[in-house]
Amino acid sequence: MNVLLLTSHSIAEYDDLRMLTDLGYDTFSIGAYTDPSSPSDDKRPALDVPYYADLAALCETQRQTYGDPGPNIDWAKARLHPDIIDWADVIICHHFPERWLVPQWEQIRRKRVIWRTCGQSAPDGSLEAIMRHLHGLEIVRYSPKERSLPMFAGETALIRFGKYPDDYPVWRGTDAVVGNVTQHMAQRGDACGFRFWMEATQGLATRPAGPGSEVLRGGIGSLTYDAMLDYLRDVRTYLYTGTTPASYTLGLMEAMFVGTPIVSIGAQSFGLPNLFEGADITFDAQDDPDEARRSLALYLESPNDTVAGMQRYRANALFGMDTIGPQWTALLG
Repeated sequence: MNVLLLTSHSIAEYDDLRMLTDLGYDTFSIGAYTDPSSPSDDKRPALDVPYYADLAALCETQRQTYGDPGPNIDWAKARLHPDIIDWADVIICHHFPERWLVPQWEQIRRKRVIWRTCGQSAPDGSLEAIMRHLHGLEIVRYSPKERSLPMFAGETALIRFGKYPDDYPVWRGTDAVVGNVTQHMAQRGDACGFRFWMEATQGLATRPAGPGSEVLRGGIGSLTYDAMLDYLRDVRTYLYTGTTPASYTLGLMEAMFVGTPIVSIGAQSFGLPNLFEGADITFDAQDDPDEARRSLALYLESPNDTVAGMQRYRANALFGMDTIGPQWTALLG
């Protein structure tokens, strides 16, 4: 079975290309991993999976033909080459389905097309309202919380994001600091829980990481993949502040797989209580920044192996490949 993957998030692309190939599907991804041995984004390593040079060349043809992509982001996805459509048995789209699926629906609707949700649905239901009119579209939800969205477009299956547990080191908490891995928290403000972070970590030792973290107290900036794994292993605790409007994020999953003890922003403080799942899947969630600070202070004072073990167990149960892989196999056949 030939699977075409459309995504604009290199980490999600890495995860799904690796997983689908391991499950036995011939998978071609238009994105950072079009050439899996030489990805255009270094957030994750290269992949030893097949490279479809002929399909990659067709992508370049589309980009050269249509020029500046503008809001379509990439013409290779927004106007799929007819030969790529012919090759694909299944098309799985993560991002921008209103730009990559809707305008070319007549060309692709005879294929099996899956919208794999990833936290992009607007809380007002506007994207759901668009997608519900694509008759024959399959929708794989990443969180049950999306069922609360206005104009809910339906659900073919609920399959959470998946990762390989053996990729992650076991937490040891040698650095008595509060960690967080995000992108441009200060610059994006409350969309990434900036005010909550500032209030909840006041007076505590902090070491946030990720692009833009340099402007935060103790921030260390971007990390390589290996350095990020070491970071999650070593920080004593982790304050998860969410990313609006996602129910949960890949960064939260990775901290859970390591076992880093997590304090999560509460669903009310996140601002979208019906959508937010971070408070449900972690073991310590606080709406009051003062209460969150007290929880963090307790973790800083004493490493908690019990919570770390519980966190790893829950990550494996919810997101581990032994759970997620069979669900995709059951769906795709």
